Amino acid sequence: MGDVLRPRGIEEGRYGAGILLLPDKSLVHRGGWEGFHSTFKVSPDRDTAVTVACNADPPDNFRAADRLLAIWTK
Repeated sequence: MGDVLRPRGIEEGRYGAGILLLPDKSLVHRGGWEGFHSTFKVSPDRDTAVTVACNADPPDNFRAADRLLAIWTK
């Protein structure tokens, strides 16, 4: 968990059943399959969720999900 999240500025969280609970109370699920990478993220208030899928290398789908949530939860 830390190897993936530390470069993105996330030092801690709780993980279980494929879902990560971040300190800000948002939920994240990440995945990948044969060159595709995805992030599903739910806002801390549980009112908004986004999914980002990409096939770029290296993927930046986690940051894209954060940016989309920032736009839609203002």
